[in-house]
Amino acid sequence: MNTEAKTLADVLESTRQLSLFYWNKLSDKDIFQTFECNGVQLNNAYWIMAHLAVTENFLVLRSTGGEMQKFSWAKLFGLGCPIPEKELCPPINEMLETLHSVHQKSIQHILSLSDEDLSKPTATGAKFGGEDSYRAIITHAIRHEGTHAGHLGWLCKLHGIKTI
Repeated sequence: MNTEAKTLADVLESTRQLSLFYWNKLSDKDIFQTFECNGVQLNNAYWIMAHLAVTENFLVLRSTGGEMQKFSWAKLFGLGCPIPEKELCPPINEMLETLHSVHQKSIQHILSLSDEDLSKPTATGAKFGGEDSYRAIITHAIRHEGTHAGHLGWLCKLHGIKTI
């Protein structure tokens, strides 16, 4: 059965695969290295991936009635948070395990939603495009991830990595 929820889950999964494609290209680089452009400090690769774990947890799970995952370092990587010192960051493996766990929970949760559920208002009252619904916030989560996948692509370029 191909429901709207399945389509949203498939697109979120595909977008995550793009983020991981760029992340994996950075495997032999300093993922904590930050670059500056016109006086603006860009987020580093580590921050982006940890941020994706935090925001997917909030946008998909918390906002649509799923079971949020608790982890001690979440507040370090929320919206607008500065890049923390490397020493304050969890080990890379822990961050990646959390990223993957949150994503799998999110995909399973989305797949459990009916087309009617997608029209429900979010638990957080978040509006995107003037709409407060599970559909709108899941769509935003997909766009959010895609935006950060693009940032990872730029980081590859800045590290001299060919992506095509």
